[in-house]
This record gives sequence, C-alpha cells and structure tokens, in this order.
Amino acid sequence: MPNMNNKVKKVLKLACLEAGKIILKNYGKKKNVKSKGNNDWVTNQDILIEKKIIQIIKKTFPDSSFIGEETGFSNARSNLTWVIDPIDGTNNYIHDYPFFCTSIGVLINNKIQYGAIYDSLRDEFFYASKKKGSYLNGKRIYVSNIKNLSDSLLCTGFITSKKSYAKNNISNFRKLVFKARSIRRDGSAALDLAYVACGRFDGFWELGLNSWDTSAGVLLVEEAGGRVINSIGRRFDILNNKSLISGNKHIVKKLLSEIKADEI
Repeated sequence: MPNMNNKVKKVLKLACLEAGKIILKNYGKKKNVKSKGNNDWVTNQDILIEKKIIQIIKKTFPDSSFIGEETGFSNARSNLTWVIDPIDGTNNYIHDYPFFCTSIGVLINNKIQYGAIYDSLRDEFFYASKKKGSYLNGKRIYVSNIKNLSDSLLCTGFITSKKSYAKNNISNFRKLVFKARSIRRDGSAALDLAYVACGRFDGFWELGLNSWDTSAGVLLVEEAGGRVINSIGRRFDILNNKSLISGNKHIVKKLLSEIKADEI
C-alpha cells in the first residue's frame, strides 16, 4: 500500500501541475466559451485539461475508470475511479476572477481514498490520503476551532443552472447572514472545501453539487479533522448526495439546524 500511496500522489501532483500550466497560459486572455445549457459554461481549456489529466493517469494506471465533468463516465468496470473537475469555477475563469482550481478525487471500490486540489494562481497544492491527514504544500492542515456562528466566516454557493436549488439556498442564506460574522460566495465548491480544510473558512454549505465538485474536498475536510454531512445529518456520500454541509464539528452542528434542502 505505501507504494500505491506514493504512485497516486505523484500522478495527482503531475496532473494538477500540468493542468495549472494550461490554466495560467490562458488566464487573462479571451477564451472560446460554449454553453452547456441552463447557465452552465465550458471553455476549450476545460476540455483540453480533462483529456490531459486522463492521459497522465493512464500512463501509470491504464485500467482506471473516470468520472469527468466534461467527458462523463468511462470504463465503469474498474474499481479504481478518478473523479475530475478540470476547472472548478469555470465562470470565474472566464471572467478572470481569481478563484478557481483543478480537483481530482480517487475512489477505490466507490470509497474516496485520495484527493488533490490545485490552485494554480497561488501555487497551492492541497492533498489528502485516507487516514493519513490533509496537507497544503506539504504542511499538515486542520479545520478551525471556532465554536459559534457569530464568530464564524462561512461560505456558500448558488447553482444558478438549477433554479430550485438557488431559490432554496437563498432562504438559507437569509437566515444565516444575520447569524454568522460574514458569508462569502466565491464560485468554486472544491476550493471552498479546501479553505475549510485549512481553517480559512469555518464552514461551507451548498445544494445541488456533483461528485466532481466534492470528491477531493470532502476527503480534505475529513482528514483535517472536520465533518462533511448531507442535509439530514448523515455522512456525505460523494456519489449519491447533492446537498453538503461542512466545517468543524461545532459549526456543522449549528448549520444543520438552520439549513433546509429539498434533496439530500
């Protein structure tokens, strides 16, 4: 298993760094943008990066399965699955708003075992391995120890491509904006989760998420000592749940009592 750990980490880091090169090369430049429908967008870089990541992974793990935001599902027979979001925060990237990342989670038998999130603009590489902790550029990280909502910096998101989720979360936001110290909405769920893992945010919640948004970030938070649950208080299931609440144990408990969602 140690050899497997080292091989996976090496592949994750290489894939993230190569993704970062493409992102930075095109940052600040006009991009070729296409609509995926329902206020959801994709750039040429999203597609190119996902293909590049899969190519890198296959060199070391040729029989892998993949779940990609842009390419969908492939080779579902393998028990080793890589869940890829080439640019989480594409709309930010299109507008040169500096908050986006590459996220890759690794499932073995449908259980998350490894995760990496790379913020290429800040050169921050977040990495987690099951039962081995979470790290930022090689340094161990932990969630915050803030206990009260009134002292907390929270983060959320609104899935505007799914209006029912956005409408419901606006109600949650209205309640919490007067109870937290402050709330941010930065537009990249994966990077929001990484910020929870290193204590920059005390809590993050969002409705209507997909596995590529959450796979790496969920493991980062858990391995940093935090909790990630669904809207009914059970441990968050990356492949089956849509509504997520995360943070340290104190903040998660308080958020659960406030947040309402139509879908788990």
